[in-house]
Amino acid sequence: MEIRFDNRAGRWLFLFAILLASATLAFLGGKNALADFYGESSRADDWSRAARLEPGNADAWYRLARYRELDFEHADLPLAISLYRRALDVDPRSAFYWTDLANAYETAGDPANAREAFLMAKSVHPVSAQVAWRYGNFLLRQEQLAEAFAEIRRAVTTDPKLAALAISRCWRSSRDTERVLDQAIPATINAYQASLDFFVAEHEPDAALLVWKRMLALRSSFPLRHAFPFLDELIQRGRVEEARVVWGQALGIAGLPGQGYSSQPSLVWDGGFESELTNGGFGWRYQDLPGATVEFDTETRHSGARSLRVTFDGSANLDFRHLMQLVPVEPNTRYRFTAFLRTKELSTNSGIHFMVYPRNPQSVALFTPNLVGTQPWTLAETEFITSPETHLVEVVLRRIPSQKLDNKIQGTVWVDDVSLRAVAPQAERPSP
Repeated sequence: MEIRFDNRAGRWLFLFAILLASATLAFLGGKNALADFYGESSRADDWSRAARLEPGNADAWYRLARYRELDFEHADLPLAISLYRRALDVDPRSAFYWTDLANAYETAGDPANAREAFLMAKSVHPVSAQVAWRYGNFLLRQEQLAEAFAEIRRAVTTDPKLAALAISRCWRSSRDTERVLDQAIPATINAYQASLDFFVAEHEPDAALLVWKRMLALRSSFPLRHAFPFLDELIQRGRVEEARVVWGQALGIAGLPGQGYSSQPSLVWDGGFESELTNGGFGWRYQDLPGATVEFDTETRHSGARSLRVTFDGSANLDFRHLMQLVPVEPNTRYRFTAFLRTKELSTNSGIHFMVYPRNPQSVALFTPNLVGTQPWTLAETEFITSPETHLVEVVLRRIPSQKLDNKIQGTVWVDDVSLRAVAPQAERPSP
């Protein structure tokens, strides 16, 4: 396109207009660039310059507001509120500007305006977990529990990672477990797991049992290990029968066989080592010990598909008690413990045996005979009568340190078919 001018004055006027427009654009561009430069600074003075240079920059007003609200030496809540308002004049669609304004109002002792600001945030972003979470916590502080629980439940439903904080804050606000579970915690396995862990940490087994029943009602599977802290809490409090029931339920949820699932039921779980070591609950527990290696053996076994093999490398005079199982029992009852052990080149005079130890005061441990050297599959057994206080026994594979100079144990032990069964009453014998 070609522009024609009839005279020189027209040409100069057109050139002047172009220069003026260029200068204006350069000024505005430089101003905006300078505003951006100050806005990205970490200094409050620079944020003020950015806001003056570019009044339409909502973030600059917001940063100033946060500074005036939170800086210990320069806090000025009324000014902070006005700056939040200035930011919202520019960008009224920012839910987080509204929630921070609400927080400033609450800190200033104005819950009515705080609530209005939260409601504005909800209208702007109705599905935000963070908005619902902050509003719910505000309502908790205002002791408006019904509304608070509803908002917090909405937040946890959207963001399940909030479940642990939700159960903690809601329960501490009301101490009404059923109400909190009904109103504040969504009925999901993850939310209930967080609730179970919380109540176990708080040593509230009754509340934990309520959560556990809800977890069962969902009929959702979850790993067996997730029940271990709860089981340990029940056991430590002497609530062995409840722990036994929970253990059976946890096995079912995890898709594992129940207690005594062999052809001849035994109180020992997985006495044939057909499942993996659980390391918790009423299953086999093993702690690593330098100088000893524990693994399954499908070649050498007394029955079933495999046995458990323990190999000692001869590096130490070991005090071995690192394979054990807790077994619930009845008081005043006769029991027979049996297990099959096999050894190969097991050195030192102190070999391997089982120890059965009742978990109660004044208890006396029972031991099966000590095996050393090379022995074929050998039955290790003992009988005992539980005392009136005995509800739990420990079954421990044991090696006591040798007192000889040649005391570093070396060799291999196989274990299989461990069982504990109640037997018919016989002649009285001392209670352990």
